[in-house]
Amino acid sequence: MDAVELVRRFLRAQNLEQLGRTDEAMELYEEAVAAGFDSTGPYDRLIALYSDQAMHADVVRVADGALAHVQTHEAKREWYVRMRREAERARSKVPQAAKKKR
Repeated sequence: MDAVELVRRFLRAQNLEQLGRTDEAMELYEEAVAAGFDSTGPYDRLIALYSDQAMHADVVRVADGALAHVQTHEAKREWYVRMRREAERARSKVPQAAKKKR
């Protein structure tokens, strides 16, 4: 997928999110992240959406992707590091499911 198509999909995702079609938006944001999009937008939106849903492993994954692919200022990189760290901490506090007794 070329850069122009990635931008189109990102803009479409923003529109879908504004319309309340969050699942569809997340799919398009994920496509941009998987393609190594080099702008902050899809990473930021996914981190916010996954954080709201307490999907800590996904926050970590997306923050890692942002740190690997996004070219941005140091303060923004530090934000990705902080969000990753907070998600790791929150994930470690979630109680593990008990094994079923047979």
